[in-house]
Amino acid sequence: MITRLFERKASYQAEVLAEAQALVDDGLELDFVLDLFPDDAEWLTPLLDTTSGITAALDGESASYYFEASLKSKFLGATRETKPVVPVVIPAPAFSPLRTAVATMSVASVAAAVGVLSLGFITAGDSVPGDWNYTFKLANERFEYSMSRGDHRIDLQVQQVQARVVELNKLSERGDVSQAQLERIQREFEDLRQVIRNQELDSMRKAQIDSVGRSAVAVINDVTTRQPDLAPPAEAAAATIGDTVTALAPPPATPTATPSATETATSTPPATQTPTSTAIPPATPTGTPTPPPTASATPDPSATSTEQPAQAETTTPSVTPAP
Repeated sequence: MITRLFERKASYQAEVLAEAQALVDDGLELDFVLDLFPDDAEWLTPLLDTTSGITAALDGESASYYFEASLKSKFLGATRETKPVVPVVIPAPAFSPLRTAVATMSVASVAAAVGVLSLGFITAGDSVPGDWNYTFKLANERFEYSMSRGDHRIDLQVQQVQARVVELNKLSERGDVSQAQLERIQREFEDLRQVIRNQELDSMRKAQIDSVGRSAVAVINDVTTRQPDLAPPAEAAAATIGDTVTALAPPPATPTATPSATETATSTPPATQTPTSTAIPPATPTGTPTPPPTASATPDPSATSTEQPAQAETTTPSVTPAP
């Protein structure tokens, strides 16, 4: 493209003259050709007349035999003569000042753009939100994160979260923290919490994340002290950071009952008391024997033997209840 800026093109008049002369050479009449270029007929007519006159002069009389022979001998003789070689100096083409200025400005602009990009990427390491080169820092972080894989991607994410905490600390010292920056660091820790839940981290990475979380909470507390109007978003960010640090702890172990030696207890059912009544058969009634009457040797006729009635038999059944 730069080469084209230095190329010289034929002027408009030269192009029109060449086109008109080509038409005349093809056998068209001069007046007809001039009618095709009515706007340029004024300056085109003398030029076409001159070329037509030269062509007519050359075609009118051919060179004689003697002229051709003389010209040939002179040409051959000139080739035999040794003459010093004179270098031909070709003058440099005259460039347009406007094109030169445009080309110079283009080269200078490209060089300045390259310089700004280089300076921005070199000095972006210590930049904070609001600096002119902070965009270069974010672009470099996105590029590194997109090119990383596996555990290296987790390490880069932790480093970037740590960089956000350092930036927030610098802004807090100046009292220049905004709500958008607190929300951004909250999102960073939410993404980090998802990584903790989805992947198994070693103890070193867990310790690093725990350290970054504690530092972030300390910085947010400082922000709340210096800028009380940011207390609500600061508390929300601190809660998210606390959840992220809590997610590092292993889940509580579920107690499982370990079966011990099984004691086989044979329980004897309580004895069923069957009431057993031991009925004692009734006693045989025993009568009280009456003594026999005393016989007197001489019976007294006047005496009347009276027989006493037998004593009533009393039967007393005795029932002894079973214990």
